[in-house]
Amino acid sequence: MKIDAGRFQAIRRAIAEIPADVSNDAVGQHVARVDEMYAPDTHAAALDPSAPIVLGARGTGKSFWSGVLGQTDTRDEASVAYPRLGLSKIEVGFGYTGIGGPDGIGEDSLNAAVPHDASIDDAKAFWWATILGAADRRGSLPVRPKQFLARARDPEAREDLLIKHEHQLRAEGRMLLVVYDALDTVARTWPRRRRLTEALLEVVWAMRAYRSIRLKLFLRPDQIEDDALRFVELPKLKTGAVRLEWSARDLYGLFYSRLALAEDEGARKAFNTALATLGLAAGSRKGILTRRWSLASDARDQERLMSLLAGQYMGKGTYAYKKGSTYRWPIAHLADARGEVTPRSFLGMMIAAAKYGPPPDDRVITPDGIRHGLRAASRTRVDQLHYEFPWIKRVLAPMAGLLLPQHEEAVFDVWGNAGTIRRIRQEAGNGDYLPPFPDDGRGGPRELFETLERIGVMFRRADGRLDMPDLFRVAARLLKKGAVAPA
Repeated sequence: MKIDAGRFQAIRRAIAEIPADVSNDAVGQHVARVDEMYAPDTHAAALDPSAPIVLGARGTGKSFWSGVLGQTDTRDEASVAYPRLGLSKIEVGFGYTGIGGPDGIGEDSLNAAVPHDASIDDAKAFWWATILGAADRRGSLPVRPKQFLARARDPEAREDLLIKHEHQLRAEGRMLLVVYDALDTVARTWPRRRRLTEALLEVVWAMRAYRSIRLKLFLRPDQIEDDALRFVELPKLKTGAVRLEWSARDLYGLFYSRLALAEDEGARKAFNTALATLGLAAGSRKGILTRRWSLASDARDQERLMSLLAGQYMGKGTYAYKKGSTYRWPIAHLADARGEVTPRSFLGMMIAAAKYGPPPDDRVITPDGIRHGLRAASRTRVDQLHYEFPWIKRVLAPMAGLLLPQHEEAVFDVWGNAGTIRRIRQEAGNGDYLPPFPDDGRGGPRELFETLERIGVMFRRADGRLDMPDLFRVAARLLKKGAVAPA
């Protein structure tokens, strides 16, 4: 069946209508929904109750999967996607969610129970109290941890309660999973964050004694990779940690699933017609969820479809291939310095590409639209990064116009001339945010670069020069020969 301009434009509209804000919280208005679920094969380990620590940068799905675990309907869907995990036999309580309300435990509850001058024993008591609260109200609303602090501080009373719940769960053939999300919000100073993090990790380690009560922490990598953490068993916990990552195959599978399940019937039919011209089957919700649809698992089919939707190459003419393929180019240019691409950035690029310029008659999106999409995704990613690291724009702004790659002295001079570090220290000292380096007065431009390197914003080339991935460079308005220019 022929793909005419009308069908291409219907698919284009469906892409443009994909919700741009795909951020989630573990609880509240922005919790995960069944119709949003896409379950990459590699994410099974992140939901496995036996994996206590899940690491992921912002946008990789930590809060999404926390919310999936915390709700019966989404947990049931996850048990279909990952049948070997036994998710139908677990109950979930939240130990921390970053926001409060009827279902969550946020920073206010933490601060009320653990004063800023509290000891690590006080911090451990709070985390123990969250477990006792979750166990006491299984499957119901959380009890505020402060109600359990007295018993949490008494080792014998705490153990008696946990053993009672453990025996009850075993008798029922059930498991309680206590989930901790948004743990980057626990503190705004380095000493307090370390104290709370160390205390929680000690509690996680101690809970190995229980088979039917388990903990699951969704953490940012930089929080557990802090060299100043002193918990002796930390290397073992880090070795067993699971990392949330999205491969190119996962990202395209997510993108195509949004089109296969689009609400607009005309768009779905147009998309299915495009699939039929390539000899590919239409996608059903269950087939997508269980990864039995070829476009959720076969990179070759994914690339064939992308060639139909956007053309094969990013360039024109005889040497078009030198600009790269439309399938691989987005992944290469949306990756951070660790090579990771988030769903937010990928979908953001495709949405912006579908809104760019007049609709073509012979395809859905164009190479110029994809390049425009990179600019849009870059702006969004930097804005999201600013939410996570409020000092980031203070660091990037004075670098505008700098040609990369660059010797470190030139980058450090830019920050020095702008008074970047001095201003960051002043704002952090006012309690506005956690600074990029510890509160010990020793942070300089080299330490600032090392922090940027650790969070994937900058990297050092083999020749020693400093560079920045396009994902951040474009929005930060830095220049690079032969690369996409800032908007």
